[in-house]
Amino acid sequence: MERKELDMFLTDRTSSVKAKDSVKQDTEKLTNQVKINGTSIQVRPEENILSAALRHGIDFPHSCRVGGCATCKCQLVEGKVKELTETGYLLSDEELDNRYILACQSIPQTDVSIKVENKETIYGKVFQQKILTDEICEISIQLDTKLNFKAGQYVSLSIEGMEAERNYSIANAPNEKGIVRFIIRKVPNGKLSNYIFNESLVGKKAKVKGAFGNFYLRENKNPILMVAGGSGLAPILAILEQGILNGTKRPLTLLFGARKKEDLYKTNEIQKIEKIWKGKFTFVPILSEEPKNSSWKGERGLVTSKIKDHLTKDSEAYLCGPPPMVDAATKELLQSGIDKQSIFADRFTTIDHSLSLQIDDKKSRNKANFFDYLKFFLFHAVGLTSVVSLLMGGTYTTIGFFSLLFFYIVGDAVSGDDKSTPSYSKPEVLTLQLWMALPILSLIFFCSTWTVSPTDTLGFGSWLTDLFEYDFNLAKANTPTIVHFYAVILTGLMIGLVGTITAHELTHRTWDPISMFIGRWLLAFSFDTIFSIEHVYGHHRYVSTTEDPATAPRGRNVYYHILASTIKGNISAWKIEVKRLKRKNLSTISYHNAFLRGHLMSLCLVGLAYLIGGISGMFFFIAAGLFGKTLLEIVNYMEHYGMVRLPEEPVQPRHSWNTNKRISSWTMFNLTRHSHHHAQGEVAYQDLRPYPNAPMMISGYLTTIVVALIPPLWHYLMIPKVMEWDKKFASPEELELAKIANEKSGIEKLIASNKE
Repeated sequence: MERKELDMFLTDRTSSVKAKDSVKQDTEKLTNQVKINGTSIQVRPEENILSAALRHGIDFPHSCRVGGCATCKCQLVEGKVKELTETGYLLSDEELDNRYILACQSIPQTDVSIKVENKETIYGKVFQQKILTDEICEISIQLDTKLNFKAGQYVSLSIEGMEAERNYSIANAPNEKGIVRFIIRKVPNGKLSNYIFNESLVGKKAKVKGAFGNFYLRENKNPILMVAGGSGLAPILAILEQGILNGTKRPLTLLFGARKKEDLYKTNEIQKIEKIWKGKFTFVPILSEEPKNSSWKGERGLVTSKIKDHLTKDSEAYLCGPPPMVDAATKELLQSGIDKQSIFADRFTTIDHSLSLQIDDKKSRNKANFFDYLKFFLFHAVGLTSVVSLLMGGTYTTIGFFSLLFFYIVGDAVSGDDKSTPSYSKPEVLTLQLWMALPILSLIFFCSTWTVSPTDTLGFGSWLTDLFEYDFNLAKANTPTIVHFYAVILTGLMIGLVGTITAHELTHRTWDPISMFIGRWLLAFSFDTIFSIEHVYGHHRYVSTTEDPATAPRGRNVYYHILASTIKGNISAWKIEVKRLKRKNLSTISYHNAFLRGHLMSLCLVGLAYLIGGISGMFFFIAAGLFGKTLLEIVNYMEHYGMVRLPEEPVQPRHSWNTNKRISSWTMFNLTRHSHHHAQGEVAYQDLRPYPNAPMMISGYLTTIVVALIPPLWHYLMIPKVMEWDKKFASPEELELAKIANEKSGIEKLIASNKE
């Protein structure tokens, strides 16, 4: 993942300089003191704790630096901090109760003291390497010194010969010999996992940093339910080994999911544990794709579908796997009456696992030139051109509307694809381009509402007439009704293009209060500020599953999807926000509720539209705003139509329809590169990769929108693409989900494809 430019931008803002000389300079600007595990450092005004720690040479755990991974979480022992992003969306109830914060998103308001998990760096050598299945490998490392960790925790691992560092759970209990074992899944195009799987490692040096995580067995007498799949069995084995050493007598059930019989591993070891466990021990392997005519007599299906069968009302659950699986299992447990305080999991995945469609980095990262910056200003030109056509009224508005359609549809058809990703040295210019959307959309809002006003509000028309010697008031008076209809559509297109698309980029920057402020106001024009909640914390987690309101199942009509996604999206956002407020001990009905606050922002704009254009101006804006919201749902429809994903698996580029059409990319801040965006939602738009081998849309965005509005044409063009996705992109597990989706679609060709 290319993070260079974004890191430079963040570094500039926080003055995070590695050189020790900088610590001594500008001492008069230093304000608060931070004590990190007893070591005191000074923090500059508006500098976050992580940046200050790195500036002072402290090896502080971190990864994304944008509040999206929680690697830098630490415990606030004393003092107060200003949090730049809502940690209630990311940290657990237990962590919030214990005053955990994100160092990269916390600015000290007083002198503070924090506690960071001790991170040891220990070296060793690989002494054993075993291939357990076609996709699972086990390695054993003899460390130079004993590693302090709890059974179930993970470390950061690197191996000699490969410049990559990844998080892996330790598969054995702590021991005096300093031996650690890891169970590693071979990830498509994963650098380290493929290296570990394919190369001879015995004798190679290894380095571990850690340990991390809260995934360990709690001390009580409750029955234990463990759910694992794939390499997620690793921390489970460590906990079981520790349980034997401790003489644990608690009843325990282990559900272990795999695809086929040959994908099961460590079953003999688990059966031995079953015999010597001092309490009742139940081991249930579950296969999701074992042929029906095989000799397998055990459980079949998804591992999460079997949870209810093995629960007791006081069970304590331990879940190990990627976030979607954890979420699906958690939902099942909560619905079954298990208290959320009795559910434990560790959530992490690797970048390589998320990005399975690779491109040539060296070929695509040339230094950005002047035109590379200028091309994104085409977005602003489209917005300002629309303002002119709206103000001039009559034929000019009609010409403006159809010219916009022509520009996108024909432009994308003839201009080809943009597959470049330049290296930008001035990312702040690109951020300014985004921020400029708010004044441009405000101008569009005022001018479009003015065109239906019964009066010349603020003398605006007269002022323009004197300035340009064109009678704008007369043009407004002579504009026929049909043209006002075009104006509503044109304004709605601008609300979607200038407002929603820009807000989509800005509201992913949860660490940046200015971007979040501008982004939410842009969304207010389409009555959709809930997007900043549901999209970031809901859609990106559940995309391409049945849990996601924005993912359209196969066979669904776009018009039904617009309504269904809008209603379910608002419900989802409300639930997410209420959950956050409860974690923060804040009242649901209060200013703190971003859901309610956002809708009030939209009501303010409705009132302003009334002041500008009276009743007609108010209804004009409402119609345009709702059309802008409709556009978002159409875009959601076409970005993930028919996609399926196993809830246990991370989101990958193949779970979104992509396009690299030049005009759409330049005027929509690379929203077109949706495959990379969903794999890594925190990446800035200029750094998104084209992924030319990802699943491709029909054409550019506006072309695809027009096609989606004609259901027979949509299904005629998309059915072959969906069938190709099943054959080319779907994993074996997803293929089973696809068959179910085909049956439910009611489309004969899709149903028939199940027999092929």
